[in-house]
Amino acid sequence: MIDIKRKLGRTWNTFFSKFGKLLEIQLKAIPVVLERKNAIVVSSTASGKTEAVVAPLIERFLREEWKNLAILYISPTKALVNDIYYRLNGQLEELEVSVSIKTGDNPQFNPNKPPNFLITTPESFDSLLCRHPGSFNDIKAVILDELHLLDNTYRGDQLRLLLKRLKCTAEADFNIYVLSATISDPEEVAYRYFKDFEIVKASGRREIDYTLVQSVREVFEHTKIERLKKLLIFCNKRASTETMASECKGLWESNRVAVHHGSLSKTIREEAESFMKESQYGVCIATMTLEIGIDIGDIDSIVLAEVPWSISSLLQRIGRGSRRTLKNRVFAIYNSDCEKLVLEQMFKNAIEGCVESVDYSPDLSVAVQQIFSSLYANPKGLDTKYFSELFNEFCSENDLGDISNYLMRKSWIEKRNGKWYAATKLMDMGDKGKIHSNIPNSKRLVVIDVNSKRIVGEVQYPVDEIFLLGGSIWRIVNILGDKIYVKPEKGEASAIKFKSCDSNGAFYYFLPGHLRE
Repeated sequence: MIDIKRKLGRTWNTFFSKFGKLLEIQLKAIPVVLERKNAIVVSSTASGKTEAVVAPLIERFLREEWKNLAILYISPTKALVNDIYYRLNGQLEELEVSVSIKTGDNPQFNPNKPPNFLITTPESFDSLLCRHPGSFNDIKAVILDELHLLDNTYRGDQLRLLLKRLKCTAEADFNIYVLSATISDPEEVAYRYFKDFEIVKASGRREIDYTLVQSVREVFEHTKIERLKKLLIFCNKRASTETMASECKGLWESNRVAVHHGSLSKTIREEAESFMKESQYGVCIATMTLEIGIDIGDIDSIVLAEVPWSISSLLQRIGRGSRRTLKNRVFAIYNSDCEKLVLEQMFKNAIEGCVESVDYSPDLSVAVQQIFSSLYANPKGLDTKYFSELFNEFCSENDLGDISNYLMRKSWIEKRNGKWYAATKLMDMGDKGKIHSNIPNSKRLVVIDVNSKRIVGEVQYPVDEIFLLGGSIWRIVNILGDKIYVKPEKGEASAIKFKSCDSNGAFYYFLPGHLRE
């Protein structure tokens, strides 16, 4: 550690002086980054992965006098982008490294004066690469955060192709650093995004102390006996969080129960995060929106209200608790003997470090999206060789030919003298910013509290007259256009039905029929 402290001469005090020692993943990763090697850094939640890569990169930034936009940090969600910004802003400011964010909620970006360190999402990265490619000329490092949440999805596929496009834009080679929670085959995952890398893994695992129960009331009784003050309860579905929140309010004080999921307004989600971070006593019911590393303070125990989707998901969820100890205190609720057996086996595998492998399958909707994005960014056209190289190892030449011919027949693209061009309606679509995101968009109604005028969240139509949202009961007062005005209601209500997530990207419907099948 003394040698690392010496090598981090300019950044040690800023990043690590308040800690007694470096964590295992930091001891292993920092030398790799300082040696200018690419790496996939695999370790559990709250294990210090971010600092393990950012601190040595900033050391290199200062030592080698990097200029302009030098470090690109890509996170899977806007919430995590904001969280990383608040975590790093003070430290980078102290070292006189400018930092900024770029998301749909924070669209400002000045290409004439870009920050040294930019935190963004894959979709905003796509937009910037189209509109301001010159801003990436001096890029020296790219960090892909929480990649396990993106890999093997249309968003992960989009990101891997964007990195290939970035290599055509940057004036020199740049390093890539992947940060991920526990995955079964880190080499296979990393190889989809870059070729030459080292695998850096933390060997130690915290002890898992779990108890299987049949109800949240049993959890409540345990918290009193064990004096557990702060709980994070995970559900698989948004509707389940609403039902669970209603049940929890009957056990804990209602003002000590918060809800967090993707259909709640940004304000309410942030209030839930702040409440859990600042309160000494509270319960938060969440979906996977809190699986990722958003800072909500130290949690005494994790509760799995439903069987997690996978062992990886289980490890990610329980990793959010008991950060200050070497033991994870976990409760898991089962509703049948079958669920009990499944949970027992999942915990056994998690304790032994066995994570299931997942077969990779590219989403060809990304080929359409990237053809649109690339041609919009290059109105003077691109030759066939460009796309053959871009989609090499992603889709076959036959599939690429079928997709391009179909898009030409539908008048989205044109081919002249061996080059591809964006048709007028594609350029119009790009001007409206509609080509950078492959996330399916569905018609949703905004729920507004008539008393406070605050946005509560979003729902799908139709909806019952009385419903649960954000852990509270609401009665519809009026519906005007895409807005539902509600007022608080007492009594009982069922959770509303939320639209399930689409497994295919939005541009799936631009594929020829035989490829959609």
